[in-house]
Order: sequence, then C-alpha cells, then structure tokens
Amino acid sequence: MRTWFAKLDARYSAWLFIATLYGVELLDELIYGLQGAILPYLKTDLALNYTEIGLLLTSPGLVGIVGSPLIGLLGDTHHRRALVIGGIIATAMGLLLVGIGQTFWLILFAFSILHVASDAYVNLPQATLIDRDPARAEQTMARWTLLGSIGVMIAPLIVTALFYLGYGWRGLYLSLAGVAGVYTALLLRQRFDTHTGAEKRTSPRAMFCNLLTALHNRELLRWVIITELSDLMLDKLLEVTGLYFRDVVGVDLGAASGAVAVFTLAFLIGNALLVPALEKIAGVRVLRVSAVVVLAAYIALIVVPIVWLKYALIAVIGFATSGWFPILRGRTYAVLPRQSGMIVAVTSLGNVWSVLVPLIVGRVADVFGLQWAMWLLALGPIALIVGLPRRPQTTDC
Repeated sequence: MRTWFAKLDARYSAWLFIATLYGVELLDELIYGLQGAILPYLKTDLALNYTEIGLLLTSPGLVGIVGSPLIGLLGDTHHRRALVIGGIIATAMGLLLVGIGQTFWLILFAFSILHVASDAYVNLPQATLIDRDPARAEQTMARWTLLGSIGVMIAPLIVTALFYLGYGWRGLYLSLAGVAGVYTALLLRQRFDTHTGAEKRTSPRAMFCNLLTALHNRELLRWVIITELSDLMLDKLLEVTGLYFRDVVGVDLGAASGAVAVFTLAFLIGNALLVPALEKIAGVRVLRVSAVVVLAAYIALIVVPIVWLKYALIAVIGFATSGWFPILRGRTYAVLPRQSGMIVAVTSLGNVWSVLVPLIVGRVADVFGLQWAMWLLALGPIALIVGLPRRPQTTDC
C-alpha cells in the first residue's frame, strides 16, 4: 500500500511539475499580448510618437543583450532553479511599475525588467521541458506555443471588453502582478535538474569555451537566424497590428484592439491543429507551404483598401504562422540535445539584431508613414522560403 501511495505521489508531483512549467508560458504570453493590445491606449495617454513606441519595444531587448546569454549559460548549471525564481519575482515588480507608471521613462524601465526577467522564468522552464524528452522537441514546443497563444488571445479580448465598458488598462497590470506573486509560490516547490549540468559546477572559462563551440555550429546558426527573421511576421507584426489598423486603416481604438484579437484567435486555432498535425506531417513541409501563403496574404493586407478583407487577411496570416516558432525552435533544440541552456544563450545572441526592428520600423513610420514601414516585415516569410534546408532532416537525437 505504501508503495502504491508513493507511486501516486510521484505521478502527481511529475504532473504538477509539467503543468507548472507549461503554465509559465501562459502567464508570459498573457503579459506580452496585453502589451501589444494596450499600445494604442499607451500612445494616447502618454502622448508618445512612433519613435518612442519603437524605443519601448527595442530598448528592453538591448538591455537583454548582456543578461540573456549569461542567463542561458548559467541555466546549464545548478543555478537554473535560482534563476527561474528570481525571474518571476522580477516580473511581478515590473508589472507593478507598469500599472502605476505615469511617465515614458518609468514605463520603459518596467518593460526592460519584464524582458530580462522573462529570459529566466520563461526560457529556462521551456528548456527544462525539452530536456525531459529531446526526441519530441517539436511536439513539446507545439503544446508550449498553444498555451502561449491562449494567453496572447485572451489579453486583447480583455482589453477590448474593458474599453467598451469604460475601464482603463492599468488595473490589468496590477492584477497580473498579483498572479505573478502566486506563481512564485508554485515555482518555489519545483526542482530543475533534468539538464546535463544540473549536478556539476562549471567554471566561467569552460562556459565561454562551450559558447564559442556552439557559435561555430553551422546547423545551429541556420535555425537561429531563420527563427529570428521569422519573428518579423510573428511578434513584430503583432506589436504593430493595433497601430496599423488604428492609424492606417482608420478604425477606432476598440476595433484596432479587435484586429489584434482576430490575429491571436486565428493563431490559437492554428496552434491547436498543429499539435496533432506534427504527429503525421513533417515540420519543414509545414514551414515551406505556410511561408508562401503568408507572403501572399501579407502583400494583399497592405495593398487592398477593403477594411473587412484586411481583417480576413490578418486572420489568414495568424493561422498560417502558428507553426513557425514551435517547429523552428524544436529544430534548434535538436541540434544540441540536453544542452538547452546553451540553446537559450545562442538564441539570445541571435536576438541582438531583431531587438532593433521596432525602433527601425518606428523611425521609418515617422519619416515615410506606417504604411511603408510595414513592408519591412515581409522579410519574415521570405527568409523561410530562402533559408529552409532543401533536404529532409530528422530530429532524432
């Protein structure tokens, strides 16, 4: 009987551990989706221009250039649990500052905290899930992204509903700060020891040498570069969707948030279908077909003048891009199995150029108009069409 209860307790602990790690992505993407949905309101409340909006979306990434690779390298050591706990505590603090912030500089500081903190409390739990079963990295990432897309979808819906009811957006950030506090208590009970370096101490010199070795891995660099470029049609497009529909298409604030909701809802549906689809269809084939569809739909989105058709096209783009990140990131993890912290470090370095994209888009929008700036994002599907490997590859580890 004691053996039976011990097995039951072990299964419950394992289930709670996995559920907690997946829940991290739900919380993080809820925060991220909220940021994209409230940008039109934030721009109005603080009287910001497009360049300042670009700074809000760019500067946190620049701050993360230093911290993110270090977090990844330390994540392959026995420090992983401490990094995760510290990250969720910092997230609660950042959310609180956004909720009470009344100046551009304070909001910028809070966004920077949230960005760096997410590298610890989001990327390392993701890496831990991959380490549990490296051979099914794409399937794990598909489930991870599905939960994340639920969070991204809920955020603009909440913002849209509150706007029409006459409420503000600051209370949402204060509420999420409380949720992050609760999550801190959940993560305190978990262990993070499925990676190779969990039980050993690694010198800084050895970590640096390992990083240099990884940076010379051509296959790893291929997937990192393609993933970063594909983000132009994922997070970067999501960040400006509300502004595009408000300032270029000419809809009101509520309808602009609704466009973000359409994008994220279609993305969620695509993620839900992707989970079983990856059991039967090769991930690279999904990427090739969807990249062509997305490029055509995005060109039409910018060119066609019909408002309702733009909503339909943003839905097509959201649906077709839903498999990009989980498949690309799964392939990236498969290059160095059970060295997930190293993958976090290398992908963080690969993110250096993409953190400048919002600032570039914002500056081009200020000079030439947002309509012309939107063309820069078309590089996302083009990168997949050009950069994907031509030969079938396996993800066996």
